[in-house]
Amino acid sequence: MTSIAQRVDPGLKIKASIEVGKRRYWKALASCAAFQDRTTWECLRVLHTDIVAVWNFHDPHGYLYSHDFRKLVVNMVDKLDVGPTTNPDRNVTVGLSTVGAIAGIVSVLAGPAVPIVVPIVASAVIAKWVYDVYQLSGVVLQRFIAYIVDLTLVLQTLYLVSDSRELSRRVIKLAVASYHASPTSGEVHNRIQGYDRRLTLLERADRDTLDKIIELMELYRIDAKEISAVRAQIPSVDSVPDEPW
Repeated sequence: MTSIAQRVDPGLKIKASIEVGKRRYWKALASCAAFQDRTTWECLRVLHTDIVAVWNFHDPHGYLYSHDFRKLVVNMVDKLDVGPTTNPDRNVTVGLSTVGAIAGIVSVLAGPAVPIVVPIVASAVIAKWVYDVYQLSGVVLQRFIAYIVDLTLVLQTLYLVSDSRELSRRVIKLAVASYHASPTSGEVHNRIQGYDRRLTLLERADRDTLDKIIELMELYRIDAKEISAVRAQIPSVDSVPDEPW
């Protein structure tokens, strides 16, 4: 983990996350006994901690491990229940175009010195399903996949906007709002909703689930050179006072 934490290429950090996930719970979401009799919220906490630790952000206040940030991610995942947001037959453009789209959104949101509004947290009420006891189903697996991928891609966006500085609530909200408003978010959820696999064979279900997580992470992974090409377009948020969640 120490070696992983020293890597500065976000693409390598996503690869490192995948390696950690293979050794931990991602490889057995469909059959993991450790999740039995525990609430979904408790299970997601374990996954959340594993993923955040890989990135090694300068987060002295522990914002990325806070209840508020985890609630942001859960409520983003909750949007899976709304239905597809993009055309699944459309060719998805990734790489530099994806980074450029997010950078453009960041530039707009970070410009004015006004509080950043994250639409997915309009209500203080957290999604009800996180309090349910973990029970295997297609919907549950979709939500777990979405949580892992959404959180990872939000952290990738945060890497883009934080530029190795100390994290504030404002910059984290900026990363969440930018990812949520980007085409990537809708495309990811659409691909997860199209993930229709059978649960008859747990061994296959586990392997297929892990493969789907890796596929989505690799598809939307961006390299250091791509980030450096657009970072100059993003205004600094250092000079703006921090704000509540």
